[in-house]
Amino acid sequence: MTVCKSNSLSCLQAAKPGPPPPPPPPYSEAAADSTATLNKLALATGGAEKSWHRCVFPFGAVALVIGIAATCITFKFRGPHMDIAKAVSVAALAAGAAMLVAAFLCWRSRRERQKRRREEAEAEEQGGL
Repeated sequence: MTVCKSNSLSCLQAAKPGPPPPPPPPYSEAAADSTATLNKLALATGGAEKSWHRCVFPFGAVALVIGIAATCITFKFRGPHMDIAKAVSVAALAAGAAMLVAAFLCWRSRRERQKRRREEAEAEEQGGL
């Protein structure tokens, strides 16, 4: 029998005698546990994961204002070392505009989805009478 002197995984596994661990069952408790964890997270955050556009909107507005101010300042001053500052200010401006557009598109699609659900519920209610 050879003795391993390193702490590598193969040496540690070879040193362990005994049968290998049994394979996990097809439906494990880990899957149910992760679902329960996600439900707890949704409960703790108040369902904010479904309304992230409400969170992105303020950050987009702030990034847009910072980008506008930084772009105005960096393009006003000329100098060889201002190229990086110009690129960063334009990037902040673009990121702010992109976040605002994404928030608007998500808000609009959610509003349309709610309108469609409301119409379907009304149609179902009318058909049931």
